[in-house]
Amino acid sequence: MSTQVVRPAGAGHETLWVLLAAAGVLALAALVVGVRSQAPAAVALATHQVDARTQLNAAEQGVHADLLVAADEIAALRDEDQAMPTLDRLRELGLPPFAPGPEARARGAHEWRSSPQGQDLAFVGRSPEPQVAASLLLRVPATVGPAADGHAHEHAVEIWIQREGPVAWPEGIDGPALVRQGWRQVVTRYDAGVTRKDTAH
Repeated sequence: MSTQVVRPAGAGHETLWVLLAAAGVLALAALVVGVRSQAPAAVALATHQVDARTQLNAAEQGVHADLLVAADEIAALRDEDQAMPTLDRLRELGLPPFAPGPEARARGAHEWRSSPQGQDLAFVGRSPEPQVAASLLLRVPATVGPAADGHAHEHAVEIWIQREGPVAWPEGIDGPALVRQGWRQVVTRYDAGVTRKDTAH
């Protein structure tokens, strides 16, 4: 008794077409991934701006990070008390970088003052050791009233740095005045090496 195997007609052709279809799907997927993963162009900086990631030293980056955290706390205190918190209040809370301590000394031992202008408030840290960290300024805006769309809007918190010229307290804290006095705005520029998100203004 003999057994004969009968192959389905066209089995080889069907396998070939399946393999070609799979290869096409893979090629299309690779093309889509390649197009979507192309690096976005880096955001260009204005002449009065510096990049927080690449143009600040380690001590300055530490103070910058502390100021960003402090800005949230200051805004919460402002909303809670219906008034801007004083430097004494921030020191009492032990809020870096305003609270004295070893970490503050290691990052330039900034001398902090508040400088009001209208409803906005700036916290200015003058550095006695500019070789360690330059002078820095945190500008916290007051909350403005409802806009035309019915939602409350708030100007962005800004951080500025002064590396050039004499170390002095600013005479004005608005943008043009700070630029005239040699201050430069610290912004975070995101490029191919960083997750894309909104940049600071």
